[in-house]
Amino acid sequence: MKSNDLKLGYLLVSSPVPNVFVGGLMVTDSRGLPAEFRYTEPIQPTKIQQVLYGQVLSAYIKREVILETLLKNLESRFKCLLVEDEHLVDYPAKGYPIVRIASTKSSPLGAVGQTQEIAPGEMLLQVSAEGNPVRIHYQRPEKSDSASPEAIDPIALLLEAGEDMDITEPLKRVEKALEIICQEAGITTTGNPPSASPTTR
Repeated sequence: MKSNDLKLGYLLVSSPVPNVFVGGLMVTDSRGLPAEFRYTEPIQPTKIQQVLYGQVLSAYIKREVILETLLKNLESRFKCLLVEDEHLVDYPAKGYPIVRIASTKSSPLGAVGQTQEIAPGEMLLQVSAEGNPVRIHYQRPEKSDSASPEAIDPIALLLEAGEDMDITEPLKRVEKALEIICQEAGITTTGNPPSASPTTR
């Protein structure tokens, strides 16, 4: 039976122009309705920061700056965080799993709950009776952790949520919201981005 308090978090980090990042985090209820939405102002690293951080700059901003800032300011609690970016999957979250999720055009796997492993921690999952499976990737807990009564099974949560909603669709809403935020800030694919700090709204 579906739980009325099943909330999912959807995090997306966008880079509308080179070296500019903006992030949004939406929490949905069991029907997919938004319970809370937080976003960062566009962040533009300085040239010195780009040189000092080098190739790890993008991952640092997405994890330590955007994700941690949004989580700190979020009031709602969710049971699973769904993301699109691989840099966020191994973030050391406490109390909830982080799952990278994506739609696919793969043929249906059969009954709801059927899986097809692609790699360790990465698989196709049939969420609904009709339609294509979704592709998920998450950090599997150690055996000692998975035996804990507090351990959360992300597959079970996604199947439960999928009873009443398209579990990938909210990420599209966050993406559209970030596009509007960037437009209102005067940032386009051809515009000059302003310098900003990781404040949230």
